[in-house]
Amino acid sequence: MKTILLILAVILFTSGTFPALKKQPAPKYIDIYIKRYLKTAKQEAKLFNIPVSITLAQGIIESNAGRSALSRKHNNHFGIKHSGKGKYAIYRDDTPRDKFQVYKSPWWSYRAHSKLLTSKRYKHLTRLNRLNYKAWAHGLKKCGYATEKKYAEILISVIEKYDLWQYDFPIFP
Repeated sequence: MKTILLILAVILFTSGTFPALKKQPAPKYIDIYIKRYLKTAKQEAKLFNIPVSITLAQGIIESNAGRSALSRKHNNHFGIKHSGKGKYAIYRDDTPRDKFQVYKSPWWSYRAHSKLLTSKRYKHLTRLNRLNYKAWAHGLKKCGYATEKKYAEILISVIEKYDLWQYDFPIFP
């Protein structure tokens, strides 16, 4: 019985890389997402000292590789809640009627993400080595970025599965 439960747990964890998502995006959509937003993630990394791998992995997870309604209709790629200013969209998340920020373009979403991760709540993370995506992932979870219990492990899994860590090194184009 313990063996069956262990096997089921492994299957659920490995098949549920994106637990917040109802269906995982196909690898081709993730590859397209990476190509589309890599340059922006690199620019944000230079300006805000946030690992490219973390930004891309969070964008992939939170937006279902750019295929979620929130990202397609409202340009919100990181699940950023409404700040009290500007337009918002209502989606079910932690409660049935959570308000999420609406952005003019995906670029604005990336900039808001960078500003969020350099705000008081997360600022200490920018003192971490930008090459240490694992420390960043665990730090984001510890600070409460997401309610998913395995958020750090999910971020790390996406970073490693798609070799996003390579973009944290300045020698890669």
